[in-house]
Formats: sequence, C-alpha cells, structure tokens
Amino acid sequence: MMTKSAVDHLQGTVLSFFVKATDCGSAPKHSLVSAFIQVVPPDSFIPSFSQPQYSFTIPENTAVGTVLGSVYIGPGQTGFFTAVPGETTDSNQGATFQVEKETGLIRLLKPLDYEEVSSFRFKVATTARKDLIETVSTVDLEVKILDVNDNKPVFETNTYVATVMEGMPSGTRVIQVRALDPDWGSNGQVTYSLGLLLTYNPDLTKDTLSLAGPVTTSSIFAIDSKTGWITTVAQMDHEACSSYSFEVVASDLAESQPLSSTTVVTITVLDVNDNPPRFEREFYRGAVKESDPLGEVVAVLRTKDLDGTDQNRLVSFYITGDHNKVKKCCVA
Repeated sequence: MMTKSAVDHLQGTVLSFFVKATDCGSAPKHSLVSAFIQVVPPDSFIPSFSQPQYSFTIPENTAVGTVLGSVYIGPGQTGFFTAVPGETTDSNQGATFQVEKETGLIRLLKPLDYEEVSSFRFKVATTARKDLIETVSTVDLEVKILDVNDNKPVFETNTYVATVMEGMPSGTRVIQVRALDPDWGSNGQVTYSLGLLLTYNPDLTKDTLSLAGPVTTSSIFAIDSKTGWITTVAQMDHEACSSYSFEVVASDLAESQPLSSTTVVTITVLDVNDNPPRFEREFYRGAVKESDPLGEVVAVLRTKDLDGTDQNRLVSFYITGDHNKVKKCCVA
C-alpha cells in the first residue's frame, strides 16, 4: 500500500478499511483482511530496526528453549517487541517462536520437523509510545530449518511373498521391494542390500548341492541397490529347495550415522515336471503257474519320481510292444 496524495490534513486520525484478495479462477474466490493506518505528526518518533530483515538457520533437532538470536532497534531508541503471527504454520501461527518483549530475543518454543515445515517467515513488530502517540514498525524474519537424518527408511510392507518357476534362467526378476525415507537429500536416498538367509531347507540327497559350498543369500539371489529388484543368481531347483526366506536391508545415504530397516522376503520355488519316473530295477523276473487263474500277480514293478508335487509324481503303467507275441522257451 502506498499514498496517492498528501495526508497531512488527516494528522491524528486512524484510517480503517479492508483489503480484498481475489484469485483468477473460473469461480473466483476471495478473502478480506482489515487494515489500520494511523497518521501521526511529522516530528513523531517512529522506531526503526537495525536491519532491513533478519535471517536465522537452525537444525530441526534444536532443543526447545534455545535462543536463535535477537532483533534490534536503532541506537538510543526504546520500544517493546512482539511477534506478528500469520494464518499458516510457517508464518508462526502456532507460536513456534517467541519474541521476548523487552529484549527482542527469538526463542524456540516447540519442536521442529523439517519434513513438515522447512522454513518460517513472519514479522516482528516494535512499538514505541511518546507524547501519547503509539507508533509501530515491523521487520521480516526468516528461520531456515536444516534437515537432520531423523527418519529411517520404511518398507511398504513387513514381509514380501513371491514365487518363481524352477528352471528359469539366471537373472530372472522375482519381486521388487521398496522403502521410503521422508528425509531430504542424501538423508532420504535409499539403497538396498541382501541380509541374512533365514530359511533354507535343502534336500541333501541332491548331487547338485553337494558341491555348492556354503549357501548364502547372495549365492542364490541378487538385488539392485537402487531399484530394489530381486533376481536369481542361478537356476532354481524345487527338488533341491522348495522355498527361501531372507532379509533385505534398506539404508539411507547419510554421511554420518546412516539409518536402516529390514524386511523379510519369502520366495517359493514352483515345481515343474522335469524328472521322469525311473524303475527301481533295470530287470524284473516273474513266475506264474499254467493253472493260475486270470488276474494272478506275476511281478510288482516300482518306480521313483524326484519331482516335488504329487501331481508330477503320479505314474501310470502300460505294456509296450506286441501283446500277442509271447517268447517261448523249451526245456531239454
């Protein structure tokens, strides 16, 4: 606001009016604020601040009660100070900061959270009274909040469950894990790594495992440190191990005292019919009397199928070749 003409004829009066702010939407909305302007004599004392504006910077973990600094008026001037709160949190609506009346000290009254408010901007007023005339000056004050690594990465869920078909090639994508960290900059950047192998119940009769050496999470799976995608390192074998459970660690990239969290991933290896049934013996011999009735048991043939599920182990038998040809033998 500025004057459009001389106001000396209004000396000693107070102008009171409203200021209206209107947006440019298709259905315009507006709000009003009241304004009071006191016209004082030209020789009236008006206090002035030592700086055109004040700025302070503090970390978000600053203790309540800490003094940030002070505002000052010019030498030889007297007055008392007050904070002028706005209508939003970042304009000190909730009295996060206090301005001491006599000294102008700026004191923190409430805990800070960079993730909620990263900076505060409000006005400080100084009021002086002389010859029954009260005059007020204001100055802009800004408090910048520095982020502190006070949030650890949080996974979208405590456990992840996925499946993969056995026999899939190495490098097959299985599942993606994700963690979010609300901190700013490197404090909020997340990197992923594999943790402990929690559950691993192999079939120790499998020859493929006897030469594998110590089994760790990284010998079975790999994880992209940036995206969280988990892939296989080698072909999965349901008969060797039908499921794996392991930890995944999400860590932030804070330069000092990085924070981390873990989640559990369980991956089930689905069975594929990749093993044929095998007879327990290569040759069977049976005997029957010529007088035995039809349906007499001649021999019992047994097979073994290494597949893991009942469906893939289900075996049916049938005779191949010409059923009408019977090998004759003669006894001398």
